[in-house]
Amino acid sequence: MAAVALLGTPVFNTTAGDKSLAATPTAGDLIVVVAATSGLAGGTTAVSDNNADGRGTYVQVDVDRTGFSTTGVLTVWVRNALVGSATNTTFTASQGGSSGGGLVVLRVSGMSIVGLSAVRRVGVASYNTGGQSTVAAGTPAPVLAATPLSANPIITAVANSTNSATTVVQRAGYTEDFDNGYTTPPTGLEVSHLNSGETSATITYGGATASTFASVAIELDASVPQYDYAIQGRADKDRLISFLHANHVRASFW
Repeated sequence: MAAVALLGTPVFNTTAGDKSLAATPTAGDLIVVVAATSGLAGGTTAVSDNNADGRGTYVQVDVDRTGFSTTGVLTVWVRNALVGSATNTTFTASQGGSSGGGLVVLRVSGMSIVGLSAVRRVGVASYNTGGQSTVAAGTPAPVLAATPLSANPIITAVANSTNSATTVVQRAGYTEDFDNGYTTPPTGLEVSHLNSGETSATITYGGATASTFASVAIELDASVPQYDYAIQGRADKDRLISFLHANHVRASFW
């Protein structure tokens, strides 16, 4: 079963420019980054890391979620490869020109699919994500494109126009990974996750926010086995396999 956990100490403050944090992932982790900015139209332009495996590129999933703080933008990014080296790694969100922002890094164990394909597909070119932009106030409730599979993890975030250590109350049963903010301009970020058990496409949070906000939620696809146990009589049947994604199919190699 896939499991999500916070990696390192989130960085989220009113300092302008790129934001980075250093932490040591576990080999085989899939990394998901939630990034938010103020004062930067278009928001975070890229996420990267300098892990010793040399494969630290990321793809944005879902779309820019906007309409909070001053030109606020909330985004989610997934690594294009599983982590290959359990060594100290710097994760960077490219946010040049911002008036503040930062990133929350999550490690996901037990995943086989990487990049955009790590998000559950619900159509030929659709993935199970959803969110809100420019909501004046109220209870955040991003809506996924389809009802999630109960065995899959959900990662969700809200960014708003409030500087508070209790910006938003996470959905019941979810683990809160980060909830804090800064003053100039007033900006808050809440990130939480559920490893399994979600049965609703509407991810309704546990309380309202009085300020404008944006939200996002994604369902990861943990349905592909991490090991090739189905291959019988193979000496290498317990070796990790990697998955490629084409327009309509997935294939594996080892």
